[in-house]
Formats: sequence, C-alpha cells, structure tokens
Amino acid sequence: MGENKYMKTFNQIVEELFGVKEENIKDELSSKDIPNWDSMNYLLFIAELEKEFSMSFSMDEVMNAQTLGDLRVLVEKNKK
Repeated sequence: MGENKYMKTFNQIVEELFGVKEENIKDELSSKDIPNWDSMNYLLFIAELEKEFSMSFSMDEVMNAQTLGDLRVLVEKNKK
C-alpha cells in the first residue's frame, strides 16, 4: 500500500496509542505482538480512528479486526 497522508496519520495513531515505532509498524501485527494492545487501548485506538477520519465502525467490524492490516482495510472501506 502506498504511503500517503492518510496512512501516515494511521501510523502516527498506532505509534501514539500502542507505542510502536513507525518503522516497526506492519499490517500483520496483532494484540499478540503489541504489549500495549489491551482492550482499553484498542477501544481508544478505534475512537481515535473514528475521530481522525470522520467515520464510524460497526460493532462487528471492531470485534472482527485482528491485525493492524484489518483495521487499515476498515479505514479505507469507510473513508468518506
């Protein structure tokens, strides 16, 4: 996926909330790989994505996303 302003912002949110350095962010990373990815930080992450990109995810989307790549796809799909 090409680097653009939207993806940089996604990565900045990952870095800010999960403490993963931007150069280490990969789509296959999940809660098993990111120690700070607990239920509370995940909800904060979802809320920040919704706010930053002016979108809303369904409960199913939130519950079914397992990796950063899944979340990136959701942002792309819901982008206005």
